Amino acid sequence: MEQLLYIGKVGVLFALLYSIYFIFFKNTTLFQANRFYLLLIIPISFILPLINWESSIDTYYTITLPNIDVVNNTLVANSYNLYDIVSAIYLAVSFLLTIKFIYSLIRISIRISYLKKGKTTNVAPFSFFHFIHIPKELDNESKHEIITHEKVHAQEFHSLDVLVYELLKILLWWNPLVWMASYSVKCNHEFIADNIASKNSKEKYSSVLIAQLLGVNCSMLANNFNYKPLIKRRIMMMKTTKTKSLSMLKYALVIPVALVFVTVSVNQKAVANTTVSKAKLGDGDTNDKVEVMPEFKGGKKALMDYMINNIKYPKDTQKEGKVQVSFVIDEKGNVTEAKVVKSVAPALDNEALRVINAMPKWTPGKDKGKNVKVKMVLPINFQLS
Repeated sequence: MEQLLYIGKVGVLFALLYSIYFIFFKNTTLFQANRFYLLLIIPISFILPLINWESSIDTYYTITLPNIDVVNNTLVANSYNLYDIVSAIYLAVSFLLTIKFIYSLIRISIRISYLKKGKTTNVAPFSFFHFIHIPKELDNESKHEIITHEKVHAQEFHSLDVLVYELLKILLWWNPLVWMASYSVKCNHEFIADNIASKNSKEKYSSVLIAQLLGVNCSMLANNFNYKPLIKRRIMMMKTTKTKSLSMLKYALVIPVALVFVTVSVNQKAVANTTVSKAKLGDGDTNDKVEVMPEFKGGKKALMDYMINNIKYPKDTQKEGKVQVSFVIDEKGNVTEAKVVKSVAPALDNEALRVINAMPKWTPGKDKGKNVKVKMVLPINFQLS
């Protein structure tokens, strides 16, 4: 669960930071600053959620165990909860995107190899790291501008930015703003190269762009000179009035966005913990993270076997629903403070409590080398056949 929550926080923070670019800088001529910003928000998004901002909050650690399904007198241990399903979907899509990424790398490597050997033609101008392809049939006038353009991509390692964002899409594929940001990176690369290559004559360079509308792109991983959907915007950006340097101060908006993110994260954690219980860890000490969680002796399977062998669907009961029982594993591993936190019916509640109170000792949780109390929540779903 923690891994998915972390990925979720990364995605939300990235979306907030990219929104600053989209709203304030997308149509500016601060091309190099924009490139730096679009790269910087990636490590910020991954690092900020890792920082423990809650050390001063009076909290404890609560863990929800896998759901237990009881159908009349038959018990089914259902370890495939919503978290498992979401995790499986997330990993499956990420795996497919990884395969696609590897395939794209292999494809462009083969294309470059063929071009070097002269085995393929009709490929539009492009660059990938330090490899630059310029078709031989281009007229000399166009060739000079295009070579200048592609050299900028190669010298500034624009391909590295593209690969970084392709990897980011594998991790945050569910966030549409990541895909938008990836496209923004490629656009900005073209603006940077156009800005340098068109210094002598913007009108002449625009004519070269229009002339290159026909051609075959090599790969989305490469910097394609004649990427058709972008050419009109590239021409417009070349003619855009230069943005004032003072506009760069708007990048400071990252600071309040980060502070809001931290504040919301801390407040959510505090509210969640104070509304569930006032239980303490250890001898009156509080903690928001337990280094070693308690474990039923024998592990999850042993816990499920215990429940299967002991819980019974109450006779003459026509009620059904999910009973949630909380209990605390103390410093000695004893099950204490068992209580129903979500009730369905007295008969079902009592049966759930009976089985929890009869549990054997657990291996206690540890924090900073000491045994501590940890609260657990066990959902038991009673169903009529």
